[in-house]
Amino acid sequence: MKWKQGIGIFAVLIILSCLCISVVSAHRMHVVHKINEIEIEAYFGGGSPCRDAEVMIYNNEGNLYLKGVTDGEGKFGFPPKIGMDEYIVVVNATHMPGHRGETTINLSQDVVEAGETGTEMPLYSRIIAGFGYLIGVAGAAMAYMGWKQKKKYLREDKEQ
Repeated sequence: MKWKQGIGIFAVLIILSCLCISVVSAHRMHVVHKINEIEIEAYFGGGSPCRDAEVMIYNNEGNLYLKGVTDGEGKFGFPPKIGMDEYIVVVNATHMPGHRGETTINLSQDVVEAGETGTEMPLYSRIIAGFGYLIGVAGAAMAYMGWKQKKKYLREDKEQ
């Protein structure tokens, strides 16, 4: 009977932890560029290049300016058009659907406005944090089960 309660509590904790999980990005895509010949580099969160990805470059009005594919190192370069100061770069990983990166390149201000703000934790830090969360959930489950056992033994002592 005791083990059935333990399994039930464990199942409830697993379901609750699954419901509390936020959106996870297994491979975050980064896009960087150089200005002399605008060179775009697309890579995933672990640092591996995004090979053979579809690159679409739009002007500031949203019209398609140029289309291409990244090379084996995840790079794509193009010469800037005279009079065109802003480019919107969209990179879609064709071999991994759903992985998409976007950035805006503004040559007049020499500033890159990334589509996503903030810094990213390195992969090893995210792995360690994940294990920490799992250990925390297991610790909470053990504390709860210990509290229940203590409560049961105190009840049995009062009955004797």
